[in-house]
Amino acid sequence: MTTNHIDVTRLDELLKGFPSVDLNQLENLKISGISLDSRKIKKGFLFCALKGEKVDGNDFIEEAFKRGAVFCLTDNKNSTHLINTFYIHDLRKHLGVISSKFYDHPSNKLKAFAVTGTNGKTSCVSFISQIAKLLNSQCGHISTIDISINGKDLESSSLTTPESIELQKYFSEMVRVESSLVAFEASSHGLEQYRLTGTSIDTAILTSFSCDHLDFHKTINNYKKAKKRLFTELKPKNIILNIDNILGEEIYKELIKEKESCKFFSVSEEKDADFQYSFSRNNKGKIEVKLKTLEKEVLFKLNTVSRPLASNVICALAAFLSSGFNLDGVYQNLEKLTFPKGRMDLIKLDEKNKCYIDYAHTPEALETSLIELREAYKESKIWCVFGCGGERDKEKRPKMGELAELLSDFLVITNDNPRMENELQIIEEITGGMKEKKRCKIIPDRRKAILHCLNEMKTHKSKNILLIAGKGHEEYQDILGKKIQLSDHNLVKDFILSAK
Repeated sequence: MTTNHIDVTRLDELLKGFPSVDLNQLENLKISGISLDSRKIKKGFLFCALKGEKVDGNDFIEEAFKRGAVFCLTDNKNSTHLINTFYIHDLRKHLGVISSKFYDHPSNKLKAFAVTGTNGKTSCVSFISQIAKLLNSQCGHISTIDISINGKDLESSSLTTPESIELQKYFSEMVRVESSLVAFEASSHGLEQYRLTGTSIDTAILTSFSCDHLDFHKTINNYKKAKKRLFTELKPKNIILNIDNILGEEIYKELIKEKESCKFFSVSEEKDADFQYSFSRNNKGKIEVKLKTLEKEVLFKLNTVSRPLASNVICALAAFLSSGFNLDGVYQNLEKLTFPKGRMDLIKLDEKNKCYIDYAHTPEALETSLIELREAYKESKIWCVFGCGGERDKEKRPKMGELAELLSDFLVITNDNPRMENELQIIEEITGGMKEKKRCKIIPDRRKAILHCLNEMKTHKSKNILLIAGKGHEEYQDILGKKIQLSDHNLVKDFILSAK
């Protein structure tokens, strides 16, 4: 990826404010790039050595210098014996500011929308990008699925929220090609690890909140604190909060009490709010919306059966409206919005059977997806096939088993991304939440599990809806350290072709 011209290349300018650094030694030292990854170091680069969860960058300092690094910042005091290496306490916390300086503060030149939430981040970011296009504004977006600038996809994402250096690099490229807006996901991991520090945020959005990522955060309270950083420590100018969850309501009450100088607005289906909405379904099960904005009431349609996805559209609209955009010419085009891959994707199997592929991998997401399908297709039998990821929050496994048993007519438990865990142990923990395990069929091989459902549905006289949950857009499985090619989408489409 190319980058715009960098004005700040003197190392002493980048490191102003750090008392441990002797700036006099650095006056004539210029850098041409910056990286956390020693493999990406080139001549003239600054290497930043951080201790990670699995790899310690300090082990690669000598390699970085061999590749051409002229200087190294480290978070390990024991590395300072090396020439041109400075220790900075809590380097991770400061890396965003250093990176922003290096790229000439690119987020200051963009209207930045940062989206957090247990569920809904990816779709809300996508909707902001699409609404910007309807407004004839150039917009970049960074999401779990992809990174796109002005409608051109750059690459797939490896992290929901990129590391600080990469994040500022993407912002810089957006400025170079004259984007005026950017929408990006702020994950709890990214917030906890200070990846957004140094970013100027115009509007911060909370889409939802429920239990997740306790493998990383350990407690629900720690998870909440990580999410709240977006709205407190990062000082956004404008805040949009869905208050139909405990965290949104909590932050909103705190903002009122503290009389914060930023603007903040509530979004709700259930309560009185600045942006209050209600949903109904048309005869095809699709969503029709009545939205009370700050100025008037508007009606529009969305091409989805999912109310949670529709609520993410509301959050995106609220972000634009509260920022002063006129959306009068947008509402009639919202039915044309496309939804991110793996977010309740509909694949029609035949005249009586349909399949939905969804990224639902939390109890709340699985529950709402199944409820939406039950309401949209009252005359159909609901089938569900899902598993849970390995080396992730184990507490959600029995909860998801309990909900799937309650809300589906036919249930198959399979694997997801077991990673280094035993897939049968994961399945046993899922079924531990069920009352009647005999109602559930266990097929550990995901491919066989999905094909079993598709074949069985063909033989049933009833109308059938299959929900394939958990992996959504992903095109691989992570099993015992190997990435094995498997796309739920392609598997279903190949089945349809083979049946013709």
